[in-house]
Amino acid sequence: MIRKCVLILIVIIVPAVLFYQPAAAKEDTAQITLKKTAVHHKKLYTYTVKKGDDLSTIIRNIPGINEKNISNNYQLIKELNPYISDLKNLEPGQLLVIPGKAVTETEETDSTAVSSQISSTKGNLYKIKKGDTLFKIIHRQLKITRTDIPKTLRIIKSMNPDIKNVNKIYAGKIIKLPGRTIYVKTPIETTPPGNITGMKEKIFMPPEARLAVLKQVITQMNGSVTTTGNYYIPIPNSGQLTIDCTKIPVIEFEDNTTVFLDLENRANNNLKKMISDNWANYYLVKLNKNDDVIDILKKVINISKNYSMTKSEKLLMIGAYPPVEVMVDWLIVNTIPKQTQSIKQGLRLIYENNLLLPKSIKNYCQKNGLIITEISMESGLVGKPEEVYSLPPMPVFPTTSAKDFSFALVSFLGLSAEKEVDIQMFDTVKDGFNLSIKADVQVTNKNKIYIIYSQNLTQQFVNSLKQAGNELIFVKDNDDPKNIMETILRGLNISFTSGNFTFSGLEKKQAPYALSFIGTKIKTDKDLYVIDFDIDQELRGLLQELWSANIAKY
Repeated sequence: MIRKCVLILIVIIVPAVLFYQPAAAKEDTAQITLKKTAVHHKKLYTYTVKKGDDLSTIIRNIPGINEKNISNNYQLIKELNPYISDLKNLEPGQLLVIPGKAVTETEETDSTAVSSQISSTKGNLYKIKKGDTLFKIIHRQLKITRTDIPKTLRIIKSMNPDIKNVNKIYAGKIIKLPGRTIYVKTPIETTPPGNITGMKEKIFMPPEARLAVLKQVITQMNGSVTTTGNYYIPIPNSGQLTIDCTKIPVIEFEDNTTVFLDLENRANNNLKKMISDNWANYYLVKLNKNDDVIDILKKVINISKNYSMTKSEKLLMIGAYPPVEVMVDWLIVNTIPKQTQSIKQGLRLIYENNLLLPKSIKNYCQKNGLIITEISMESGLVGKPEEVYSLPPMPVFPTTSAKDFSFALVSFLGLSAEKEVDIQMFDTVKDGFNLSIKADVQVTNKNKIYIIYSQNLTQQFVNSLKQAGNELIFVKDNDDPKNIMETILRGLNISFTSGNFTFSGLEKKQAPYALSFIGTKIKTDKDLYVIDFDIDQELRGLLQELWSANIAKY
């Protein structure tokens, strides 16, 4: 009965944990703890690099390693340590996640294990101490198991985009750490060491879906993919070569590179040699049964003259007002410098539907030079539908004069206000003479009357107005609108904060993206952010939808 309950608990909790994992590349070791691995009777552990160490020596010292599987273990260690960009030049003190520690009999026979699931939605602040490393902090503060270190590093880096190198952090700096919850999971299953590169079972999408991905990516590079009819190549003094495009699709790039894609390894080597000998811009690319859509794209794109496809291992900053940070798994760029900035294309590999980027983020990136294509390794092209936001017109506070700006601001905040009001200071009945002055704006807030002036008053007028129970706020026409706004808010005792504001998708259990801008946040019955630039309306809708952030500008 107890065993049955445990199994039910595993079935319920493990899918829930999977649902909230952040986006990751194919090599994301977050998959290791929840899917079959290929490390025979081994668990993952950390190794501190010593002076004089190189990766080859470290691998040879792993128990049970022989010459045959050194190269496989090199690839495995590369996948386990995605944030170490150059494994050929290790530095003393770096920590590597490597396979090799023997599993005890208890660990092999237990049907369940307790582990930690990190969550970026509940963050904690931590001040780095002298001698700290991120690995030590993860172990000590989060109690994370060693197999979860790469996944935890990925989330910490997403929460702290200013950390450029996870091996270099500085004492005194305050960083955000993810929260932590406990769940029950199944133990890591193992397979023989001969298959050590099989970090997870390779997923192959249907051929039609694979071709659709290929067409989408190539078309967005101003190329074309032909999958029907015949393609004819004239052979000098011999006739012509006919290619059946249904069996060997033809890819043509804008740089005049033509690729014949042998999807099922049909063509013999003589055809490949014939093509390479006779045409400088024609190439035959043969695939094998283990090539997935990313393998195919790499082979095709990297053969072209003008394009390259490389692994992306850092956050990309897109746009300026506001800047948006996104993470992609692969980046396709034009390698030929141009006068105008060329379009880049980022590929995101999707394993869970909740990790899809909002369409507004993708649209904004495309407007600023980055096309993002999201690919499910099971079904092909994926993406969220267009978001439809019901937005009122964005408030714009005029900056023609301090008077106009002040009136527009306080009116939008819902305060009772009048412009160009005559303030009676003396009257003939009471004082024997009549005197009034004109206020730029009169505001009532919490039963108090505030008078906003953009011109100087003599001290006698100031004293008389204050004696009559008025609060005075002085602004100047030639002041910066931000200073005018802060002066008015301070005078009206309305809470506000000026600075840089960041909105992270991880906070809302979405794909890892963030957008930020400099502005002033006014706290009334709703959050109002006042900015001085034209914001993309789709991003404005996203901010209001997810964060209830209302935007106004001046």
